[in-house]
Amino acid sequence: MLRELHWSGIVFGTATGLVVSYVLFVFSGPLGANLVGQVAIQLIGFIAAGYVAARFSLVHGVTAGRISSLLLFFLVAVLTIAAGAGANIFGLLLLGVLAIFGGSTGAAIAANRRTT
Repeated sequence: MLRELHWSGIVFGTATGLVVSYVLFVFSGPLGANLVGQVAIQLIGFIAAGYVAARFSLVHGVTAGRISSLLLFFLVAVLTIAAGAGANIFGLLLLGVLAIFGGSTGAAIAANRRTT
C-alpha cells in the first residue's frame, strides 16, 4: 500500500500545512500568544496538510492525509525542540493525536469534495 501512495503530494501537503500554520501564527497577534490559540492554529495546519495530500492522492486518501499530518507533526516537534523549547511529553502526545485527527479530517473533506 505504501508504494501506491503519491509521496510528492504527501510532502507538498506537509509543506502546505507548515506554511498555513506559520502564516496563521504571524497574523494571529495576541490570539497566537496563548496555548489554546496555538493548538487551534496547529490543528488548522494539520487539516490543511491532510486535505492537500488527499487531493493529490488517487488511492488511499485518508492514509495519505494522516501520513502528511504526521510528517508535519514530526517537523514541528523537531523545529520546536531545536529552537530551544523543552520537550513536553504530554504536549507532544496531544499534538500527535491532533495530527492524526486533523489529517483524517482534511482527507475526509477532500474525499467529500471529490465526490460532489
